Amino acid sequence: MLLQKTLHMNQSLDECKSRLASIQSYRRQFVMVTKATVTSSKTVDFSFRGPLGFEARTVLLSVEGDSPDQMAFESTGGNLDVMGLAEFTEIRPNCTEVTLALHYEIKNKLFAWLDRRFHFVDAFVTSELRSIRAHFEGIAAPVIERAPMVPMFETATA
Repeated sequence: MLLQKTLHMNQSLDECKSRLASIQSYRRQFVMVTKATVTSSKTVDFSFRGPLGFEARTVLLSVEGDSPDQMAFESTGGNLDVMGLAEFTEIRPNCTEVTLALHYEIKNKLFAWLDRRFHFVDAFVTSELRSIRAHFEGIAAPVIERAPMVPMFETATA
């Protein structure tokens, strides 16, 4: 199946690329990921849990691309075949659009059929991208700009 997701990050192009490339810094933010271990600079041992006991496992490999603003990857081994491309486009200063295109195939016929019916991999990708974005937006926001926890107890300004 093919998935394409787009999200906007409030970081510069270079900052966004470097943050998203270092999965070890935010892997704890993933909700359904059970393993995301960087085994080398271009390899990630990856697994996540789905509904009805489905446990996806694969090793993601970085693939050299033509453009420095693209990150291509593919999988090897496991019960999930994945090919993907992450493309970074600077919309304006401190705003980067990230487009993620994935083609995946679940090797187990039962879980592949369930995914075609219930789209649980799509739900997984959407959920995890929202989690990553929320994590980075929280990191990127200066402390001064954060909303007060209980506004009525804040000191009034003249």
